[in-house]
Amino acid sequence: MANQISILKNTLILFLFTLTILTKTAFSQNCGTTGCARNLCCSRYGYCGTTAAYCGTGCRSGPCTSQSGGGGLNAGPRDTIANVVTPAVFAGIMSKVGYGCPAKGFYTRQAFISAAQSFPAYRGTVAKREIAAMLAQFSHESGSFCYKEEIARGRYCQASSVYPCQPGKNYYGRGAIQLTWNENYGAAGKFLGLPLLTDPDMVARNPDVAFKCTMWFWNEKVRPVLDQGFGATTRRINGGECNGGRPAAVQSRVNRYLEFCRQFGISPGTSLSC
Repeated sequence: MANQISILKNTLILFLFTLTILTKTAFSQNCGTTGCARNLCCSRYGYCGTTAAYCGTGCRSGPCTSQSGGGGLNAGPRDTIANVVTPAVFAGIMSKVGYGCPAKGFYTRQAFISAAQSFPAYRGTVAKREIAAMLAQFSHESGSFCYKEEIARGRYCQASSVYPCQPGKNYYGRGAIQLTWNENYGAAGKFLGLPLLTDPDMVARNPDVAFKCTMWFWNEKVRPVLDQGFGATTRRINGGECNGGRPAAVQSRVNRYLEFCRQFGISPGTSLSC
């Protein structure tokens, strides 16, 4: 009898240990670029879970409970991107694109929404501050969506054993966030399953590809610093403008962000400049 109790006890301990490991794995996985399961929050530090530590202040995505406070871009009111960037809002943005602009009619709302929703982090609700920051940075980088290619086009090739430049191909800025350098084209192409190293012009030919590359860069490079405020996003996109490098450009980004915040009826948070 004592032997049976001992076996049952050991079996129960093993079961509880296994359950603990499985639970820890499920609730401590890194959000990364795949996001969390629908019922889990992605915490400010990039991990999935359901407690206040995950769904409270700084929550990036999922059923977040924090609706106010903090100076970061992942705080404040939340909604889906489609509900915030309505057809009317997007049309208003594009109405400012001049008829002489090379990208007139290129960027579409359908391409933007589809590209955003291809990333798990943007399939649910998103902080409106982040959406305002996205639109502000995309607008600045593309000259108010006037351009789909950089004006001063160079080779933009760096030696790389992973993503080597292809003969005759240039990796100057393209798309709404002006994706630049072969390393970025290669990494984005690998993630999206597109031959961007051999055909970088694809970003300027197809609005879906343009916005997917833009969202890839934002999700991969910019999103990790959202809790630091709008200024940190500028530093990630073009750090050369910061610390007095190009104060007018930095202010242009800030002004655009403030305008979108006013349009969405939200506070901008703190740390706006870099």
